[in-house]
Amino acid sequence: MADGSLGVSTGKGAGKGGRTAARIREAALELFSRLGFERATLGEIAAAAGVSQANLHYHYQDKDALWRAAMLDLRGVIAEEERLLEAAADASALTQLRMAMRLFLKISWKHPALGRIVALEGMAGGERLDWLVDHLLGPRNRRLAQLVQAAIEAGELKAFPPEQLVITLQAAGAGLINLTPLMAANFGVDTGDPAVREAHDSMILDALLGGLVNDKKR
Repeated sequence: MADGSLGVSTGKGAGKGGRTAARIREAALELFSRLGFERATLGEIAAAAGVSQANLHYHYQDKDALWRAAMLDLRGVIAEEERLLEAAADASALTQLRMAMRLFLKISWKHPALGRIVALEGMAGGERLDWLVDHLLGPRNRRLAQLVQAAIEAGELKAFPPEQLVITLQAAGAGLINLTPLMAANFGVDTGDPAVREAHDSMILDALLGGLVNDKKR
């Protein structure tokens, strides 16, 4: 089966075969996001998915094809965020930006692999990052930068470079989530604790984003 718009295989067959392919992609996304593309092996992915490596190769020709297919499973996550923001298109730019950050945090907690992938590939650069920008991240981030620019022009936000502001907010929002093992090892903090999550979200929305709002707009 292929994605018609991108020509990327998402796994062969439907029914049981389709469920197997989905299980492989789920395992691949988890391992690629934790270990990176180079360190994650097809053998480890097959084992995590509970299939043989031969079965994995039946569905996905090679590691690159599997990586792309696994990443495309995140499109629905981003599409849902975009749909909700579209519904608020008549609100002020600052209101939309606040909503976007709430959605970003909610999605980052629910799908931590997304933030880990962005961090890993964003640091490494190269073809995989270019692919992510083209197919997943680019439109979303450019839209957020446009919202920031509109909020600055409306006098709602302090005049920092929009692109830098977007990435700073995202990096801070996903940072604690990406570093869950460090929080546990260094401080004994469980980021699955609702109180920890609430405090983190409040820091990002109230302290960080709130600190960028012009005083008269608070």
